[in-house]
Amino acid sequence: MSSSSSYELYYLETHGLGLLARILLSMGGFEWSDMFPKNWSEEKATTPLGKLPVLTETRADGTKFVLAESSAIYSYIARKAKLHGDTEEESALIDQFYSSWYSTVVSGRQSRNLRESNPEQYKVEYSKYLEKELRPTLAKHEQHLASTSSGYYVGNKLSFVDIATKMAVDRINSHEVEITEQAYPHIYKLVQEVSELEVVKEQLSRFG
Repeated sequence: MSSSSSYELYYLETHGLGLLARILLSMGGFEWSDMFPKNWSEEKATTPLGKLPVLTETRADGTKFVLAESSAIYSYIARKAKLHGDTEEESALIDQFYSSWYSTVVSGRQSRNLRESNPEQYKVEYSKYLEKELRPTLAKHEQHLASTSSGYYVGNKLSFVDIATKMAVDRINSHEVEITEQAYPHIYKLVQEVSELEVVKEQLSRFG
């Protein structure tokens, strides 16, 4: 896919919130580059909301469009890359399932942070998270993927949320391995397929 615009992703020299944006930019075939902070304490004030990542699009006429907040950046790039569904309904469903993954990962942060500092409290809080949030959400995602003929979340082709699913599963399993082939075969199969994409492998190999 060609584009008259070029893109610059301003983020840390690590994966974090930049990984999915970099994968989407590469999958879209866009001309893009990384920019890493040199003095964040001074540069912070120059960003739209005082945080990273920030995407800057430079258009053919020289005008620039600057966008902050990771979720907004992912959605914007995915739409440009034709990875956000073919209809308004598909696009809405993609956003729905992405939001579900995002909130599920974020809601587990409190318990994860206790793992080293307070192991006993961690066991209590993680158990609550597991039963009230994580497992019910995983069951819904598994049920949905099992109902699709393609194995993708929406339609018959890969979309933004399929790629984001790998990022979410990797994050969850890096804490405690919950998502296995036996427990969630359809989620697992999708993650394995995304993992084999060359662009995904290429971006994951960076910043080792």
